[in-house]
Amino acid sequence: MNKKSLCLLLTCVIMFTAFIPFSEAENVTMYASDGRTRIVQAKDIAAWKAVGWFETAEDAKIVTLYSMDGRTLDIPQYYRADYNAVGWYNTREEVTLTMYSMDGRSLEVFKDAAEAHNKVGWYYNINDVTVKMYDKDGNEYTIYRDFIESEKAKGLSDNKNDVMQLMFSADGRFMHVPFDKVEAHNKVGWFTSGGKIDTSKPMVAITFDDGPGAPTARVLDILEKYNVPATFFVQGKNVSRYPNEMVRAVKMGCEIGNHTWSHVNLSASSTGTVAQQINATNTAVYNVTGVYPKLYRPPYGAYNKAVLNTVAMPAIMWSVDTLDWKTRNPSKTLASVKRDTKDGAIILMHDIHSPTADAVEPVVKHLLMQGFQLVTVSDLIKYRQGHAVSGKVYNSLAPR
Repeated sequence: MNKKSLCLLLTCVIMFTAFIPFSEAENVTMYASDGRTRIVQAKDIAAWKAVGWFETAEDAKIVTLYSMDGRTLDIPQYYRADYNAVGWYNTREEVTLTMYSMDGRSLEVFKDAAEAHNKVGWYYNINDVTVKMYDKDGNEYTIYRDFIESEKAKGLSDNKNDVMQLMFSADGRFMHVPFDKVEAHNKVGWFTSGGKIDTSKPMVAITFDDGPGAPTARVLDILEKYNVPATFFVQGKNVSRYPNEMVRAVKMGCEIGNHTWSHVNLSASSTGTVAQQINATNTAVYNVTGVYPKLYRPPYGAYNKAVLNTVAMPAIMWSVDTLDWKTRNPSKTLASVKRDTKDGAIILMHDIHSPTADAVEPVVKHLLMQGFQLVTVSDLIKYRQGHAVSGKVYNSLAPR
C-alpha cells in the first residue's frame, strides 16, 4: 500500500469513528441511607434502587416526618413528597399547637388531641384565658382569669372606668385620668364622662321607647363610648328579635323598662289586657337578659287609676319630650334637649328611628359638657327619693 492509499484509509477510519456515539459510562456510585456507598454498573441502577439504594446522597438522607396524632416516621428524603401527599408533615410545628389554661400554664399538644384538651379546660388562644386589668394610675396588666379576684383584692380592676375617670374634649378626644386629677383637667377644657356618681351634682336620665330596633346598636355604641347608661322601655314583641342588643345593654349598666307587649293604650284596655301586656313583656325581657323590668312606661303616656292599681311597678313619664318620632331631625332633637333639660329631668327619645340614633352623640355630649351626670331612671329615683313606689307616676326628679 502506497503512502497515498494509507492516508485515504486513515481518513475514512477517522470519519467513520466520528459518527459512533460515546459509550454510556459503565459505573456509577449509589448511596444507602446508613451511609454506605457502592459502585454499580449503569445498567443495574433500577435494580439497586428497587432494594433501597439511591442515586444521590441527598435522596438517601434520612428525614423525620410528623403526623397530627403524634406519630413520627423516619424515611429517606427521596420519599418525602409521597408521604406529604398522604398526611405526613415536615416539621413538628405543623402538627402541634400551644394551648393555655386559666391558671397560667401552657401545653404543646398534637392537633388531633386539641379538641379533647379544649373540653377539659385548655384554650387555643392566650387571650381566652387572660384579661387586661388596671390600677388607679392607669397602668395595664395582663392577668390570668383564675387570679382576677385576688388581683381585685389588691386594687386592680378589669374595667378601667372603675379605677380612673373617663374624660373627653370638645374636639372629640378621650382619655382616662386618675380621680385626683379630674378637677385639674376640668380647668383646661376636659369634660367628665360617665363614671362614679356625685349625688350633690346635677343628673338626668335619657330614656328610649318602642325598641329595641335596628338603630339600637348604634345608640349603644355611643353610650358605651361615653361610658354612660340609659333606660330602654321596650316592647315585648321586639325583644326576641334583638337579643344581642338587649344583653349588651344590661352588661353596659343600662336599665330595661316595660313598654307593654305591643304598644297598646292601657287606659282604654281591660285590667286583664293590661296585666297580659305587662306580664308577657316582663317574661320576654327576663328570658333574654336574666333580669325583670322594675319600671314601666304607658304607651302614649296614657294611664288611669285602674292601670296604676293593676301594674305593680312605678309608672315613668317624662319632662323633656324631644318629639324625635315626629321631627326625625337630629338638630331639632338636640335643640329640645338644650331648651328644656333641667336637673332631675327624664328625657324621652325613641331608638327605633335612625335620626334619633344620629342625635344621641350630640345630646350626650351636650349634657355632659353642661355638667349633667347621666343615670338610669331607677338610679335617679334612688339618688333623689331613696326608693321607687309602685303605682306612683314620675315625670322628673328635681333635687329636694
